[in-house]
Amino acid sequence: MVFSRECEELAAQAEALRLLSLLFDGPSPSLLPVVESLEGLYRGDREAVELLEGMAESLERDDLVALQVDHARLFIGPFQMIAPPYASLYLEAGDRVDGEVTRRIARRYAEGGLSLLPDEKRPADYVGYLFEFLSYLAFEVVRKGGKGRFSEMDQFAEEYVLGWVPRLFGLMQEGADTRYFKSFGKLGLEHLPVGL
Repeated sequence: MVFSRECEELAAQAEALRLLSLLFDGPSPSLLPVVESLEGLYRGDREAVELLEGMAESLERDDLVALQVDHARLFIGPFQMIAPPYASLYLEAGDRVDGEVTRRIARRYAEGGLSLLPDEKRPADYVGYLFEFLSYLAFEVVRKGGKGRFSEMDQFAEEYVLGWVPRLFGLMQEGADTRYFKSFGKLGLEHLPVGL
């Protein structure tokens, strides 16, 4: 079981995934409210709160250019991505994005009633979108009920997220130069709000 069957806990998992998806965008002080909201969701987990406090402190005090350079090194390149944020690079042979895994994920979004905007530059298998989709499915269950959707959420998470996301966070933690991304990597590796 990946998602909680308790409504309040499921809503907290969904919100944590939604907020975590935002942290994959370029670092800036505008992310401080996101980090603070996550602190509230993780308030019962002392280590997670300490990691989030370190991330907030880094956003407030560390050199923003260094954080942005680290973000680029980890997720963009240009020569090598240390922690590629795309499912297809972990789940599909060929070391390329926009393959069969990406197409299957896009179809699942469409089946759920969502699609990426035509001008979106990131492919459907981008980790932020995967977290947002899981959050959307979970919030739909909270809003509308529908216990049958639990198996859909669990299956999507198991098939397209949990098999590779821990490796992504591990690569982030190992490859980051900044406290912000080292803490973010450890947070995702040890405190992801869903699991097997």
